[in-house]
Amino acid sequence: MAFMCESSAGIVIAAPLLNYSAISNSTVYPKPPLPELGQAGFSFHDPTFRCPLLRVSDEKMFDGRSIVTPATSFSNPWNVDSTLFCVLADGAINIPFRFNPKTMTAGRIPGLPILPDFANEITFSRRDPNVCFGKDRKRNGISRFDFSSGKSVDFIDVGQLTGLQVGYLGSLSISADDVLAVIFGGQGQDTSPYVFIYDLKTQKHCVWDTKEGLVNGRAVAEAPRFTQHSGLIDLGGRYFVTLGPGVHEPIVWDIATDHIYPVTTRKYEGHYALGFGAMVNCTRPWTYRPLDAKSVENTKRLVEQPTDDLYFAYDSHVSWNNARPNMQVPILLTSYHLAEANDPKCVWGDEVIALATDGSGKVWRFAHHRSIAHERVLTAAASMRYNFWDSPRGNVSQDGRFYMFTSNWEETLGRDAQDRAREDVFIVKLEMDK
Repeated sequence: MAFMCESSAGIVIAAPLLNYSAISNSTVYPKPPLPELGQAGFSFHDPTFRCPLLRVSDEKMFDGRSIVTPATSFSNPWNVDSTLFCVLADGAINIPFRFNPKTMTAGRIPGLPILPDFANEITFSRRDPNVCFGKDRKRNGISRFDFSSGKSVDFIDVGQLTGLQVGYLGSLSISADDVLAVIFGGQGQDTSPYVFIYDLKTQKHCVWDTKEGLVNGRAVAEAPRFTQHSGLIDLGGRYFVTLGPGVHEPIVWDIATDHIYPVTTRKYEGHYALGFGAMVNCTRPWTYRPLDAKSVENTKRLVEQPTDDLYFAYDSHVSWNNARPNMQVPILLTSYHLAEANDPKCVWGDEVIALATDGSGKVWRFAHHRSIAHERVLTAAASMRYNFWDSPRGNVSQDGRFYMFTSNWEETLGRDAQDRAREDVFIVKLEMDK
């Protein structure tokens, strides 16, 4: 199924794919010899799954620093028509690229080597292809950047609007109809007590104090008390899902009713992504659920464990930027298993895959990500091998046709400033060349 739709900016964009032209099975494919890479801009094919790949960055790009995708897969580093994206140097400095989806080529933007004054990852508008939003490191609020002018064109002063101390600005997300959400108020990750919701159209806002159980200063019955690690708004703009120390599962805020309630995930919380009023998270394996209070426990597994697969409890980062209302759009992810990363018996392990959300259990396979992630350990010598950025976090384009991910290419890309294996960004086209 494919059709076109129009954004509010008048740009015609492709509707997301509901089915992929790619290998779809549970056959074990041991990783072949590591493909030899060229420099940034080098195109090649995954030797197993025959999907086109592009190397976006290399050691010459930013003083030899690692170039990575956002820390979270629910981030939205692609613009709405897949002609712009951002990657990060050292996980913090935004480097914008122009992208040609027809030729699958990417290039730096003349006169705009970085997005100045933005802290950590940005998020693109889901309506205007020229606009992104980011946390302004100088003014400690949210700025809007317009690529058509190459300038920041607006500033949302969180402190002035709320009357609260901003402190640390955490996760930033945006709904399909331009409702922004950000957590703030702490001294760092895991300490923020506030959620700020801001409607760009009406310029109205609301605040949830998670530490005191208050919404706009009013107590909410049975609301848990905690500070936040991360959180995001669903694409429909109605639900905000967050988690943090002191709670054992994600907590949902229904912004329309101010009802606050937990999402039980049985044994594991897992990384999660939100679509329109729905959530997919990695509960070993992956689970789909509606977010409304009456249906939130009506879960379904997206896939079942393959027969005789002993190593199915993968970790993964899930991305659903391609979700649409009233459509069962697949979700994208990169899987990895720290203990069994190189085991040839591991079905779907260390791969870029898509999972159907329509109940069919279908899995499409696109590439081996070739990133080696090490467990965090306590001894100083061994801990040097651990690097959060080695985990192959990935982000799907809003049309569901491309997926960018981080890889250390089995630790062959040189060393970073901490003498660890450095990382680069790769893009895979979600379609097998025949």
